[in-house]
Parts: sequence; C-alpha cells; structure tokens
Amino acid sequence: MPCGRESRSAAVAGVPARRLRPLVLMLVLFSAMTRRALSRSLALPPLPAPVVRNITCNTIPYPFGVRGRSLPGFEVICGRNKEAMLEINESSYKIDYVSVEDAFVVILVGPISQVCYDRNGKQTQATGIGNISLEGTPFTFSKRNKLVAIGCDYKLSANFSNSMPGHSQWQPINCNSFCDGKSCPYDAACCEAPMPLIDAAREFTLTFDKLPGQFTADENGTCSAAFFYDQDEQVFKGGQDPLKDPLLPVGDHGMILDWAVGQGTCDQALTYNLMSLCNSLSDCIDAPRGVGYLCSFMRRHTIVSLHLRS
Repeated sequence: MPCGRESRSAAVAGVPARRLRPLVLMLVLFSAMTRRALSRSLALPPLPAPVVRNITCNTIPYPFGVRGRSLPGFEVICGRNKEAMLEINESSYKIDYVSVEDAFVVILVGPISQVCYDRNGKQTQATGIGNISLEGTPFTFSKRNKLVAIGCDYKLSANFSNSMPGHSQWQPINCNSFCDGKSCPYDAACCEAPMPLIDAAREFTLTFDKLPGQFTADENGTCSAAFFYDQDEQVFKGGQDPLKDPLLPVGDHGMILDWAVGQGTCDQALTYNLMSLCNSLSDCIDAPRGVGYLCSFMRRHTIVSLHLRS
C-alpha cells in the first residue's frame, strides 16, 4: 500500500491538466496580491513637498498682503510678474520666503557696497544699497544673518543699533579679507562676521574700505563687495577656486528680517488698545526679540505663530 505522500502525489497526477489550470491561476493571483499588499505596507512615506519660494501677491501668507488685505506695516506691492515686493527705505525688494511659524521673511538684496576694477586695476564703479534703517517698520535684522566681505585686502566695519530702553545703542562688528596672490581657498579673499548679540536691531551702517598700503594686481578685473548672507550658507563652495571666479560682480542674496505685530507687549496692546489682540483660538505672547507680540496657538505641542486679528 503506498504511503501518504505517494498516494497524494498519485492523486494529483491522476487529475486532468485542464482541471489544475484554474487552481494554479488562483494561486498565482493570490501570491501577487499578497506581495502587492505587503509592498504597500512597507513602502516609504512620500517625500515632503519642496518649499515654494515663488511668492506672489496672491499667495503670500497673512499678515502680509496687498493694501487692505494685510496688517499695517506688512503691505506688499506687486512686481511685473505679480511677485510680492517689500518696500523699505523707498526701495523695493523681492520676497523670497516667509515663515509664519518662526516669524521671519527673506528678501533678496544686492551688495551693501561693491567696488569693481578693470583689467588694469583702475576702479570702474562703486555701487551698493548703502545703509539700511528699519525704524517705523515691524521688522528687525535677524541674527540668522551674517555679514560677508569678499575682495583683496578690504576691511568691513558695521554697526547695529536699536532704540530699546536698557539696551546698548551700538554694537560694532569687523572683519578683513586678504588675498594670497594665487588662489582663493575658503577664508582667503573672504571674511565673515556673525550678527552682534543685540536684540531687535533696526539701524545698520557700514563702511567698506581698502586697507592702507595694500595694493596688488590681484584685484585687476575683479569686484570687492560686502553683503548679507544666511549664517548657515557657505560663501565659497569648494576648496580651491581661482581667485577671479568668486570675485565677479555680486548678485542678489537673501537677507533675513524678523518681524512681530505692533511695538508693545501684549499687556500694553490690551491696555492702550493699540491693536486688536489675538482671536479666541490663539494666545498673545510677547515676541522673544523684545519688540511687539505674536499670536499663537498650541498644535501638537508646538507653538505656531499666527498673526490674526480678533
């Protein structure tokens, strides 16, 4: 008498092939469905959407907006392509990014000061946006910035100040950029100065001068400039760039401005009715930089800044 395995094999062998085909097809389909379901359950989550930096007058978040649709001081104007522009000191700057959560805005600005030379070393032009004042605006210079100077043997001297009682009126920062005559590795022909430890700075002045007695042919055909830069960005990418390449005329770079609503604290705004406080879904908190206030609510234990009227 055949054993159990042999009897089952014989039984299967005795089944006609046409009767086995549906069974085999069902097994194949079931296996494919199982693998597909398993792969879906193990699939990685989708990548986060990239940050959209093409901000227009129609897409800029509140409290910014065109006149009549923004808080006072947060009005924007529209450029040729409907890009949102922020007016400061009678100049207009394109808005690159707005963070409602962290209460800052990034605007694109050119060099504060720039000096270019022709191939013979003769100065051809001196340009720049010059000193900047944020007085009378809801904005302050962010400590997320740094000041950068590029060029052959130049000195950058800057002063930041605020009008807050009990704070230092002026805090200077300095740095010198030197050339080595051959190449421009990182930190050569370039210097960086972090923002001073001053809260809510609104006044900024800068001098950008040639160091005395430092005249070489290295600067021929180059530009020396001072500008704002994100403190986490590296000015020169790479380790050994030719000197002439990084010292081309400088374009626009991002300058970061912090912002808050009003000029007083929450208590002052409530007492003097300076501006409607936050709505019933949010709380008023004093701005951490000491000027103005923010409206925030708790979402997943994270304070998210909202700037909403009641």
